[in-house]
Amino acid sequence: MKVTKHKKARKYMSFYMNNFGFREPLLVLIDGTFCHAAYKARLQIEEQLKRYFQCELKLIVTACIITETENIGGPLVAVCQLLKKFLVHKCGHEKHPIPGSACIRALTKTCNYIVATQDRDLQDKIRSQAGIPLFYLHNNLVPTLVQPSEASVKAAASKTQAKVQVREVDEKTLSNLKKKQGLLVDTDQKPKRRKKMKNPNPLSCKKSKKQKSQNRNPPFSDGVKDKVIEKKKRKRVKLPKHVIEHLKSNKTSELIS
Repeated sequence: MKVTKHKKARKYMSFYMNNFGFREPLLVLIDGTFCHAAYKARLQIEEQLKRYFQCELKLIVTACIITETENIGGPLVAVCQLLKKFLVHKCGHEKHPIPGSACIRALTKTCNYIVATQDRDLQDKIRSQAGIPLFYLHNNLVPTLVQPSEASVKAAASKTQAKVQVREVDEKTLSNLKKKQGLLVDTDQKPKRRKKMKNPNPLSCKKSKKQKSQNRNPPFSDGVKDKVIEKKKRKRVKLPKHVIEHLKSNKTSELIS
């Protein structure tokens, strides 16, 4: 058996476990048609199913299924003996047996079962119901778990939506109770901040005329005035020697004359 089949089986069963409450040991309800196909293919039903699902299983039949195969008789005598080896589940129809397919449909309404059947009509009816895994032998040889039907997928989606809505309502009620008791502060009502007085941008403002006049004639103290005058003194220019000698000679000549 390929690894991909094991992965698919785990994936499909995890879907039913998460959404419809299936738990181990899984209950597999077998009818006469499935047992007859396994007998023809010489398959050990219990070993093959445990190998396929890789978990704990319980194979179950009902009195209605056994009586139906006994009434047919002939080639199904050996099949009836195989069915009697499995656990016989009380279906409530022991006094007045009904057809095996009707018995299976009645049981699946009350409890979670994996239905193993080769009956095409019963397979179609099970697909129309939500939350019932279908198992059969593909080409009467290969064990196969059918992908969850549209009815099962829709039912699971509606359950998840209901859970989400319940959680939202619970969260709202809890938050309201906390607000009443003063344990929770309203995040919607934020405290209002007071607006601060902002100064105008100094670059966008014109300089006042008073400041200009003050800058032109600043009132200096004595010490400050001396410092400003010292700063305004011209620097002495150093003259070269030959210029100084020339000026001296000119002055002496003028004195002599």
